Amino acid sequence: MRKYSYLLVFFCCWTHWLWAAKLPLEFVSLPVITDMEPNQSQTLTYVIHNNLPTQYLPLRSITVINGGDQQPPSPAAIASTCGTFIAPNAYCSIIVTLGNLVPGRFYRHLVIDYNGRAPLVSSIAFNVTQAKYTILMYIVGSDLESLGQSASFNINQMATVGSSKEMKVVLETGGANAPGWLTVQRKIVLPGSAVTLQDLGPVNMAAASTIQDFIQWGMTNFPADNYILIFNDHGGGPNGGFGGDELYNNAATPINQLVAAIRGATLNTGKRFEMIGFDACLMASAELLAGLAPYTNYFVASEDLEPGQGWQYNTFLAYVKNNLLANGLAIGIDIINGYMSQNEGDSTTLSIAASSEVANLIAAISNFANALNSHVRSVSEWKAIANARYKSADYSTSIWEANSFDVVDLTAFATAVAAQFPADPVLQLATNAVVSANANTIKYLLNSANRADSNGLTVYFPSILGQYDPDYPSNTKLNGQEFFSTNYVSLVQDYYQFYSANTSSLVANPTNLQYDGTTYTATITNDYNELFAAVGNDACPFSVFDRRNNPLSSPPCYTSIQYQGIDAVAGVSNTWNISFVKADHVDEWPLINDEPMLLIPDDATPSVPGEDTFIIPVTMSDAGYSTGFLSVVKNANGTYEVVGFQKSVGSSNTAAKITDIENGTQFFLRTYAFDGSRWLLLRTDVAITSPFTISFGSVSAPAFTNFRFLVGDRTGNLTITDDSKPY
Repeated sequence: MRKYSYLLVFFCCWTHWLWAAKLPLEFVSLPVITDMEPNQSQTLTYVIHNNLPTQYLPLRSITVINGGDQQPPSPAAIASTCGTFIAPNAYCSIIVTLGNLVPGRFYRHLVIDYNGRAPLVSSIAFNVTQAKYTILMYIVGSDLESLGQSASFNINQMATVGSSKEMKVVLETGGANAPGWLTVQRKIVLPGSAVTLQDLGPVNMAAASTIQDFIQWGMTNFPADNYILIFNDHGGGPNGGFGGDELYNNAATPINQLVAAIRGATLNTGKRFEMIGFDACLMASAELLAGLAPYTNYFVASEDLEPGQGWQYNTFLAYVKNNLLANGLAIGIDIINGYMSQNEGDSTTLSIAASSEVANLIAAISNFANALNSHVRSVSEWKAIANARYKSADYSTSIWEANSFDVVDLTAFATAVAAQFPADPVLQLATNAVVSANANTIKYLLNSANRADSNGLTVYFPSILGQYDPDYPSNTKLNGQEFFSTNYVSLVQDYYQFYSANTSSLVANPTNLQYDGTTYTATITNDYNELFAAVGNDACPFSVFDRRNNPLSSPPCYTSIQYQGIDAVAGVSNTWNISFVKADHVDEWPLINDEPMLLIPDDATPSVPGEDTFIIPVTMSDAGYSTGFLSVVKNANGTYEVVGFQKSVGSSNTAAKITDIENGTQFFLRTYAFDGSRWLLLRTDVAITSPFTISFGSVSAPAFTNFRFLVGDRTGNLTITDDSKPY
């Protein structure tokens, strides 16, 4: 008996020691906990075991309590397979899902209360970190994608780098009549590919609400320390706006609606952009910069047209990925350098502006406009302003086509105007202030050699008065409030109104064309800016088609011009006597692939004598007969090179990018012809096929039997002499 009593005591002591070392309830499997991003969720699965062989354990509560972090009060959802009791020797799971977190430390405890004993506890600790940069790309495919896959080219560039933990690249795409672009899709660019996150179906990408919704979605779902917003498509400056959704009548977004969308998104999210950029033509306008400055630190855009390939996105994203602490200025400089490298040999401009300088810039522009407005009161002073405008670097402005955007370099224009009124000290001071403010605002820029007069920002000032845009005053207002300069907008309006009231005193009129067998002469009434000698035929021997592609019956057509060799001598009563000696220039008519053509000078750098940029009016032989121009540069060695094709107008009222031309591409030359009511550029059936060679030589019958002068005047009007003479 004593022996058995001893064994009983031993057994009791042993079991007490055993249960003292092992709790009734324990974790037998703990999850791996990792750091998170704010937009992510994390699911943690715990497995617990009832160690009691004969006893049920009640589960009074399962909670996650704060251990001292600053996260939202209820970031965890809890699910369980345990029920209210755990059976003896049973296992069950607890699933904790974490989400809706903010950057910072997460420190909580999973607490399991069972039957009044000390609770079972497991700590949950990790860091919530957001990306350094989220880059939002708003890509309206337009005809750039449907005809040339330009947007796809850019997206493929992005995918060579792709998103990382610290840099998110998020897209909204659509707006092109092409597979994959018929609906609006949201994507994240990963290394190697762009992955669709949402398909919104058919949505108008020109609507401000569409833009704002994308920005808010991107900022909310991909939070970051810094944000960059890029717009990719056509651009048309302060009057043309951005984009051209092919699926919604080529709709574009006016600049005030761009401002509205970005303003709304930043107000709703409480976030600001480090940089906003436009990979689009003509968007480096002071008007747009003024509207966006409150919502971004830096602004990147081009004064001029852009080549079709646009920005170099692989180097841009690689720079951000490898320089996460870089600010918008450093990133913008890299974008500009990459853009120039990718488009070497093309006509290019790209600049970055600092929003911190914009208030001073707008004040300077307002004072300049106020000072200049006093000179919009007489014919002579109006002509002086017009002459300054003509001699300033401008972009997408041509007397030959009825769709000019009429933007001019701000610094070049102000400087040229001041030179016209040297005796006005107020205007001189105001001009100096504009030049200084522009230089302070533009932190970096690069231009091709033929764009040396570009200083980073444009303004709208009409040179082609017949194409004045009456929407300009409303384009620079949001909710009735001017976001640019009231004084400047008033200056533009007053300048146009003076033209309207005094047109007959301003428009040049060439008359009295004569030919004595050696020299062509004529008289011009009123001042002129440009003179052309033109040869053609008053009954065109080849086919000419009107704007609706209907054939015309032997209209007058002039298909080759010269802009040099025309002498002008001032006459009496504001007249000019002009002359052109035939024999001196008989072998100087421009030819492309041996076909006579219109080689129109595009004075890209007025401060430099001579011409080095030209356009040739053509029509592409595609299904839509896209009208436009071959873009030509004169190289340093004196040769002429066709560098691309630019549609007359891109989707909507925006300027088309200059696209590369593949060998074998066919175009039809356009001629300057009379359609029964007016003279204009019209398609012929004279075909040329790339590659192209530009030369100079003679022209002959039957196509070239007549001569006329053309005169471009201070109002931007192009007039051809009423009659012709034999050639």
